[in-house]
Amino acid sequence: MKLKEKILIALLTLFAFNGAHAQENERIDVDINLIKVNVTMNPEHYRQLMDRYLKADTTLRIDEVATVYYGYAATPDYAPDLTFPEIDEAISLENYEKAYRLSLAAAKEAPVSLPVLINVIKLMPHIDLKGNLDSYLNIRQRLEMLIGTILASGTGIRRELPFKVISEGDMMVILKDILEVKEIIGSSKIGNLDAVKITFPTNSREHILYFDNTTHEQYRQHNP
Repeated sequence: MKLKEKILIALLTLFAFNGAHAQENERIDVDINLIKVNVTMNPEHYRQLMDRYLKADTTLRIDEVATVYYGYAATPDYAPDLTFPEIDEAISLENYEKAYRLSLAAAKEAPVSLPVLINVIKLMPHIDLKGNLDSYLNIRQRLEMLIGTILASGTGIRRELPFKVISEGDMMVILKDILEVKEIIGSSKIGNLDAVKITFPTNSREHILYFDNTTHEQYRQHNP
């Protein structure tokens, strides 16, 4: 399967459930700097969009989801290097109920973090559905909206159309959990882009995917 087809299948699978209203070949022009300026200038509007997103509002347009996701980098809560070792510890002890509760709490602290949200999805098979279904469906819808928006931000296979993310962790979720790459052979910098060399389970042919993770890199420069 060609890389472009792999990405398209991932995109279509998500958009089958996604409330972001993207069409099969829809791409959005994401200007992260402009979004951050708009969020800074209109914080109340951003809070309204965030409230709708937290409720998994399926009437959100894809450009509104993009504002929620990329605009989060303009808020004081943006902390792309934030980790939750207590969740990993609970999982290692096979205390999945605790890990699930901690993951839900983490999703409130880091509401647009793909690694945090996907933890909830991964834990679901290990816990009792009773009493947890609503929270699971909320997180799943939010995750689908965010991933669909990121995949619509570019093609990933062309330098001029990279996937745009706001954290390295989000980039890894796209690679490992959504596109399901077999191996990340390595990565290099081409200008401001991360060029990630990968293979898929179906064959050993090497591919390159391009990501724009400038937002996270700028954060690290200012928060060493």
